[in-house]
Amino acid sequence: MPVVNWRYLLSAVFGLSIRIASLFAIVALLGMFLQMLVVAYPILAPSTLVSSQSMSAPRQYQEGLNRGSAERVERLEFIVSENWQLQGVKGDEWSWVQPSSGLRLEASELPKDWLFADAVGNNKGLVIFANDTLHHFHYLSSDQAGDAPRAGLVQAHPFTGMIRLLVGHPRLPVVAIAGSDNKLQVVDFRDSDALLSIALEQPPDALVWRTTAQLDVLTDGQTSAYEFTTTDIGGAWSRLFTPIQYEGYERPSLLWLPLPAAEEAEPKYSLVPLLFGTLKAALLALIFAIPLSMGAAIYVGFFMSEFQRRRIRPALDMLAAFPTVVLGTIGLFWIAPYFEQIVSSLIGVVIIFPLLLLTSVYLARAFGLRLVNLDALDDWPLTLMPLIIGILIIGSVIGLGITSKLPGNSLYAYLTSLGVSVSYFNSLLVGLVLGVAITPTVFSVAEEAIHAVPKNLASGALALGATPWQGYRDIVLPVALPGIIAAMMIGFGRAAGETMILLMLSGNTGLIDGNVFEGLRSVSASLALELPEAPRDSSHFQVLFVMSILLFGVTFSVNTVAALIRNRIRTRVRGF
Repeated sequence: MPVVNWRYLLSAVFGLSIRIASLFAIVALLGMFLQMLVVAYPILAPSTLVSSQSMSAPRQYQEGLNRGSAERVERLEFIVSENWQLQGVKGDEWSWVQPSSGLRLEASELPKDWLFADAVGNNKGLVIFANDTLHHFHYLSSDQAGDAPRAGLVQAHPFTGMIRLLVGHPRLPVVAIAGSDNKLQVVDFRDSDALLSIALEQPPDALVWRTTAQLDVLTDGQTSAYEFTTTDIGGAWSRLFTPIQYEGYERPSLLWLPLPAAEEAEPKYSLVPLLFGTLKAALLALIFAIPLSMGAAIYVGFFMSEFQRRRIRPALDMLAAFPTVVLGTIGLFWIAPYFEQIVSSLIGVVIIFPLLLLTSVYLARAFGLRLVNLDALDDWPLTLMPLIIGILIIGSVIGLGITSKLPGNSLYAYLTSLGVSVSYFNSLLVGLVLGVAITPTVFSVAEEAIHAVPKNLASGALALGATPWQGYRDIVLPVALPGIIAAMMIGFGRAAGETMILLMLSGNTGLIDGNVFEGLRSVSASLALELPEAPRDSSHFQVLFVMSILLFGVTFSVNTVAALIRNRIRTRVRGF
């Protein structure tokens, strides 16, 4: 009877379980990515115009069938605001009219030789057909109170052919056009290259937007309905990344305002401010984290004895599991109220630290003092700690003294006088706290790469008379450099995906500004704030999933490349 090898059987069962769990993890990852694509795709889908149904003409349509007719409309009037109207007579100048006073001002920015015109976008824009061109204007507020509004040209779209009817969309910068060639066309100024067209059997008598998604064509007492399907970006995905001239703005802008204050206002879905804020926060975090984490990694991974390393390394690794919400709370209540003093102290330390450190070393050597023993490298931190603490204290006092002598007697007042805006929650505060959060992660990966280099390589250099630093610089660093770069990449991915710290300390202001004393808004914080409140199947909901795909793609790519680099390091060091 064969004897069962239970150890081999258990090993096979556990190995199979691990493989099955890994397979489920991969499938779950792919499923999550596919789900995000399915949810986000409708916002990127192109606009469509399809025939819906036919019915007899409703009674309310019979009153104004001449709207948009070139033969019967010679004068148009649009209400722009409570006090001003825009009036146009064919072949004459447009005029701003104030009904209460009878004041009439010439609107010279609008073409006078027009054939058709109609309001679009909740009466906040105007489309004029003149000289074989469709002109799209936005109404702009006056520079001074009481002055007439202005019209700013957003886009001029060439249009060939004769037009019979032109009707503006009630909510979007879109017009429906019936041409002399019996074609129904819908021109979307958000993506004017995507021209939607349907052939008609007979010339229509009128075009009427029954709803924002249904266009009725009236012909000989009959109504043909056409369904117009679009999104808030009109199927033009480039609107998510390029400057757009929104209604009421004089120039193209990159804005994130999905829920404007006014219900009829145009939502703004530019992702650039959020991507910029994410990148800005991650880079500032790396600026704070890299010096501290790399210094610790070099010392622990190369200079520290193996006995001390086995005691120190687990304690530092445990810091990576520290909840970031606790760090955010510390930053909110303990750091933010005193951040001006902290920045002033850091300025003094940055200026004084190199000078005092070099001076201390020079004086020690001049008097023949030996600060550290090269044979006892484990004693370096304890030996140098009083010197470093003293330099930090002196630097902080000097920094606070320097800033107190500035105009305004404070750093923030001086920056404000120079025209630099300062916010209570700012990017520098985020970078400091986020840098502390990612320091253990960067340290762990970098220290592993340095320690993985075989000791016999550096020992040979030391035997030939090199100092420990020369052994690290010339022997260990070239081998471990890819792993150190991987540590920085992982730190970047960790910072880019952080949520709570940015949610609590960034101010969540969607600005594109290089000023580190201004706030920012990141992709992850926006997802946490807005995704639970966004209506399902809305454009806002779908754009948020586009953001999540971008964040997923960036972090997945960075971490994958970093993992490949780490594996390459392990393969290389096995050859020594």
